[in-house]
Amino acid sequence: MSELFSIQLQNRQQQGRDGVWLDLPTTTEQVQAALRQIGISSDNPQGLFISGYFAEEEKRIAIPYNMVLASNVDELNFLAARLETLSAGERAELNAALQAPQSELFSIGRITDFPENVDYYVHLPDVHGPAQLGDYYLNRSGMVNMPEEWKGGIDTAQFGRYVAQQEQGAFTQYGYLVKSGDEWQKVHEGQPVPEEYRVLSFPAPEVMRDAANIPPPVQPETEPQKVIPIILNGKDSAERMKEITDRLETGIQQLFDSDRYKAYLTTMAKFHNYSFNNTLLIAMQGGQLVAGFNKWKDTFHRTVKKGEKGIKILAPAPYKVKQKMEKLDEQGKPILDKDGKPLTEEKTVQIPAFKVVSVFDVSQTEGAPLPSIAVNELSGSVQDYQDFFKALEQASPVPIGFEDIEGGAHGYFHLLDNRIAIQEGMSQLQTIKTAIHEIAHAKLHAIDPDDPEQANRPDSRTREVQAESVAYAVCQHYGLDTSEYSFGYVAGWSSGRELAELKASLEIIRSAAHELISALDEHLAELRQQREADLSAAQEAAFALDNGNTLFIQTCDSGYDYTLYDPDNKALDGGQLDAPGLTLPDAGQEALNLLGQTAPVSEVLLGDKLIAFQEAAEKANEIPAPVKIPDPATEPTVTILWSESDKLQDGETMPLSVANRVFEELDTAQHTDREKDGYEGGWYDKTAFRIDFTLNGQPDNYEGRQDFGDGDGSLIQHIQSYHEYYAKDENWKNFVLHNKGPEAWEQDKAEREMVLTEFIPYLKQHCNLSAMEQTATAALREGQDILPEQTAYYNAIVTYVQDCRPLLNQGQYDLPEPPKLADFDQSLQDYKAQVQAEIAQEAAAAGMTVEEYAAAGFEAPQQDSFSIYQLRNEDSTRDYRFEPYDRLQAAGLTVDKANYTEVYAAPLTAGTTLEDIYRTFNVDHPADFNGHSLSVSDVVVLHQNGHDTAYYCDSVGFQQVPEFLRENPLRTAELSTEQNENMIDGVLNNAPSLSELEAKAKAGEQISLMDLAAAVKAEEKAPKAKKSRTAKPKKKPSIRAQLDAAKKEQSKQTQPREKTKELEV
Repeated sequence: MSELFSIQLQNRQQQGRDGVWLDLPTTTEQVQAALRQIGISSDNPQGLFISGYFAEEEKRIAIPYNMVLASNVDELNFLAARLETLSAGERAELNAALQAPQSELFSIGRITDFPENVDYYVHLPDVHGPAQLGDYYLNRSGMVNMPEEWKGGIDTAQFGRYVAQQEQGAFTQYGYLVKSGDEWQKVHEGQPVPEEYRVLSFPAPEVMRDAANIPPPVQPETEPQKVIPIILNGKDSAERMKEITDRLETGIQQLFDSDRYKAYLTTMAKFHNYSFNNTLLIAMQGGQLVAGFNKWKDTFHRTVKKGEKGIKILAPAPYKVKQKMEKLDEQGKPILDKDGKPLTEEKTVQIPAFKVVSVFDVSQTEGAPLPSIAVNELSGSVQDYQDFFKALEQASPVPIGFEDIEGGAHGYFHLLDNRIAIQEGMSQLQTIKTAIHEIAHAKLHAIDPDDPEQANRPDSRTREVQAESVAYAVCQHYGLDTSEYSFGYVAGWSSGRELAELKASLEIIRSAAHELISALDEHLAELRQQREADLSAAQEAAFALDNGNTLFIQTCDSGYDYTLYDPDNKALDGGQLDAPGLTLPDAGQEALNLLGQTAPVSEVLLGDKLIAFQEAAEKANEIPAPVKIPDPATEPTVTILWSESDKLQDGETMPLSVANRVFEELDTAQHTDREKDGYEGGWYDKTAFRIDFTLNGQPDNYEGRQDFGDGDGSLIQHIQSYHEYYAKDENWKNFVLHNKGPEAWEQDKAEREMVLTEFIPYLKQHCNLSAMEQTATAALREGQDILPEQTAYYNAIVTYVQDCRPLLNQGQYDLPEPPKLADFDQSLQDYKAQVQAEIAQEAAAAGMTVEEYAAAGFEAPQQDSFSIYQLRNEDSTRDYRFEPYDRLQAAGLTVDKANYTEVYAAPLTAGTTLEDIYRTFNVDHPADFNGHSLSVSDVVVLHQNGHDTAYYCDSVGFQQVPEFLRENPLRTAELSTEQNENMIDGVLNNAPSLSELEAKAKAGEQISLMDLAAAVKAEEKAPKAKKSRTAKPKKKPSIRAQLDAAKKEQSKQTQPREKTKELEV
């Protein structure tokens, strides 16, 4: 599947950022990956919109840009799959049809049917003008039968224009197009997208365990719209009416720009009972709240500012005329005279008419403060959600229900069942918005059972524009967040439609919004009256205030008892009100006055909401157990805050090392159990914990949560993997940058780096100390089976751990070396000292330091020498014999020692050169030399001052060949291993190390003194700090001395870093 074209997807909440390009046709997996990149999930699907369209030139489909932006992913995916089957010629025909004036390909559904209708047109791709068309019909079509000499006198351009006019053809960038006369086959247009092409599925939201609450993005404040009145120049009312009517028609045509359309709907939400014409006029002139000059003065005690010009609207101006009319009887039938003719009478009739009048916006007035005349707005969480949703159910013409809707849709109106379905589990705000949208569909777009053809039902795009516009206006009226609404597609929808059709659709939107708002206001008033009655009869209630505080009040013997809580439900103040005669609402208001709380009440909590608040307040005001300050000389402790595991108790405390092991065991057991057949338990056992510790001398704690069963392993492994994940996760990085800024991201990185590079090693070292201590104490408890030197060793380990913990807690991570068992065995120490003394004597005899002697393999310096190597007499070396060095290289061959045999070796006399050796072994062979005369392809190796250098005997002179001395790979690997174990001896071996031999001796096993001597030599040969040849060997300080030195060094260190409480967020 290759892409035909691409669309750009964007998130409305991230406008200004680049979107992501999606190639079509595509798959559900690719769509979900794209949506994740722009932060779209099933929690915010309304944020998705199509912002761009692109196709390679050779695959270009000239679909109108606005048509693409107004479509959806599934429709475009199906379209791309259908058009993918077209040939290049058919694609050119489609482009011509799309560019033709009055194109019949006016929708995505229509274009989707084009592959079934390629014969609907006749397409001449190389004809682009009248002259070419005339030439085609005259000379190439075979349709004109006349002598050739006559054709020369015909004007082909004029002939082509005549033909195009007669057959109503069109010239386009892609050639000439004319209908063939075939009937258009409607197959997919108007039908749902087939299931296999539905790829839009919103991914589940990224839920971050151990994450803090994410604050909502701050919405930028918008400046108030400026009032710009229409200036009319007409001399009389008739001319002014004509001007205002013309302005209205122009306003309708210009209305369908996205921002203007949104402004119109906002105005309509405020003036929903106004006529369409006046709503549009007010929106065009920037009005927000309008009234006449006298209305402002008499009712609101405000005056119009000097110099302000009025906003022009239309006001009824009916007039009366006298007309002769037929005289009717009581049944409404004409009364006849004696001749049978209808009798007439003169009546006064009122003729409807309108005139232009001026009103003024509130921004054009000044004076007394306005009374609260706005509707009660609903906040983002919809404080009056239950009442509002009940009102929606009462206003809806069909039942509303909840279900799990596949495909990521928020809701739908079922045409046949006459019901509305809403996706369960959404936020209250999203639920209400969806319900309003679907109610608009139910009111405006239900199927008429008396009209099988549904001739009066608008097309799908018009239906969606109407429903979304009604939803926007109603949400605006009640103050619901409408920031995610976008009407970029209305320009494409309105294109090509008649003015009367657009005006009629706008009137339908206005009328439906007005009807729904009026019904909701009525139902809400009834529900609020009922709630006030319930409140008056209640014994207790809570008043939530706009500033986040909450007042709880209840009846008592003397009247009322009240308590004020802050936004975190912590008690602030309270008292008693000795006024038993007051109603509960009045008592609540009086208590607020006494407490100085002037913020308005946003919601009264009763029933389940009141119970939930009481539980939250009780929990928030619990007196927490005092936090234990960790002992700076002990191991960190872990407290179980709460756990779903039946193996742990809330509040249980244990050492870090124990918790580390227990967490790993529980995680492994839960993961293993749930893999078993028939397992019916929970998937995870969530456990919240706190680690109390002393780091860099400061008491601190770390809180987090591990889910046993997710495979994190031990407690320390969980903390490490958690922070490693978020340190590398691009989605988390983008979230922090977007919501908190670059400075917060740098702080997040620094804190995670501290956890990974300092806190985790700190915890691991404490666990290592605990393991040593546990081993030692266990051995001491079994005291009858251990030797005296072992008892001393284990006691030294316990003391070592006790001394190291405070150093570690003070920030010293480079701890002294722990005691070794061998340090407590005097016989082994004596033998080791004997071998070391012998090595020192041998080194002195060789005139070397111990280090130099060890580096020389415990051998005295040897005399310089040379060796001669000649190729083995085998078939495998035939191509190498007597070949100059440059020819070997050209053939890709190397001088490999494996092909040679050493034929001679002798001391190298000072001053002897390679030419001397060549002359000797060609002219005057030594008696003990058995090889052939030195010639091309032989190798001479000089052994001088402990270094070897190889030379290739070339056709002229010698060529140095370092590759001849290349190391055996097996030996190199062995040496690497021995270096890691500090036991280099220069030969292939697997001899036991000194520590291994000491351990064997302690265990009662027999060891070889030869092996022990070799191991001592190997230890001496290991790299050590250089020292003077005359320096005396220093005695190694005791463990106690090392610890004391470390403590002194620690006391010199600078003050520890400022305490930072690191949480898993």
